[in-house]
Amino acid sequence: MLGFEKHLNLFHENKRGLPEALARGLAAYLNTSAVDEHFRSFNGHTQVNATDLRQIRYPSRDALTALGKWVMQQKDCHAEIAES
Repeated sequence: MLGFEKHLNLFHENKRGLPEALARGLAAYLNTSAVDEHFRSFNGHTQVNATDLRQIRYPSRDALTALGKWVMQQKDCHAEIAES
């Protein structure tokens, strides 16, 4: 048997996509071990919902954008995140 989940959490700004550097910085941040450990400490289930994402403390927009720009300059990391 196969099961498909149709729920998808999206980050947006006024119902539009985020600038690439910000989106990549956000992806990199959310994929860190520190965020994963923090998330697991307050989340008792395996699914991530919008409320869970709202409870996470995020770096500033400028910091996420700077992280995204750095990620975009890293050849190996850029390919991995693009495939995610």
